[in-house]
Amino acid sequence: MAAGGLVVSVANMTKSFKDVRALDGLDLKVKSGIFGLIGPNGAGKTTLLRILLGLIRPDKGEGRVLGLDIREDSLRIRSTVGMLHERPSYPKAMAVADYLERVGRLYKTARSPKEVLDMVGLSYASNRTIGNLSAGMHQRLGIAQALVGNPELVFLDEPTSNLDVTGRDDTVRLIVKLHQELGVSFFISSHILSELERACHNVAFISAGRIVEKGSVIETIKKHTANSFRIVTSDSRGLFKALDGKPRLRDAVITGANTITVSVDKNQLIAIKAEVERIAESLGIKIYAFEQAGTLEDAFKEIMRDE
Repeated sequence: MAAGGLVVSVANMTKSFKDVRALDGLDLKVKSGIFGLIGPNGAGKTTLLRILLGLIRPDKGEGRVLGLDIREDSLRIRSTVGMLHERPSYPKAMAVADYLERVGRLYKTARSPKEVLDMVGLSYASNRTIGNLSAGMHQRLGIAQALVGNPELVFLDEPTSNLDVTGRDDTVRLIVKLHQELGVSFFISSHILSELERACHNVAFISAGRIVEKGSVIETIKKHTANSFRIVTSDSRGLFKALDGKPRLRDAVITGANTITVSVDKNQLIAIKAEVERIAESLGIKIYAFEQAGTLEDAFKEIMRDE
């Protein structure tokens, strides 16, 4: 591992494709643990992952993975870390255990198929053909494959994007369990914030190829949602129209069929809440909750609003 417990270190990273600048002087340091890189499609997440794995070269800048230089040690990096791509491709007619056995031959030392399948809770499917696995089982197979080489660090690109709610929950639980039991670190690239909030110790937000915010999940949420409140109501559109233009309700936005998010000065919170309830009552609109909007998604919206 790199000095200071860093698993990834990037400085002044720039990469362009024709007229598009995918990375724009990006700087990032990632400590061991579970880390989430958050950003919309096209923000530069996948480009950064490909550079860190040595699949493409940056135009400018430096980068290290587990202390290894991305330019000089790219083959060693790929043989040292684990990787699960967003849309992995598998030989559908091959049995799960046979496939993992074949993957293990690529490493000098490898975990057995039985060991990694036990780790990810897929032992019962060891003799099934890959083409007969469900989406959630495919994802567990992908994580098992990433663990075969006994890596210190695993990269996951959008690991829950193709799963249903249960599959997403299972994947998040599995990532946390593997980190706690094996000590393996995870670098997760995703746009699904609710899962990252539950799994990650630290996050960074990327926009237009630059890191615009980074820190622990808890501190990031606290920093960017201190004055953000969510109103849960029976008629978000009707209430929004009635509140529009009120000077003490800054940046009111309809954020769902039943929710409005507003920026509120905490010193005026009690008075503003009473005013909102009075207006809603006069219109026959119900207020179910007036609560602090304290999620990673709320923080993301506040950060991106300034970009």
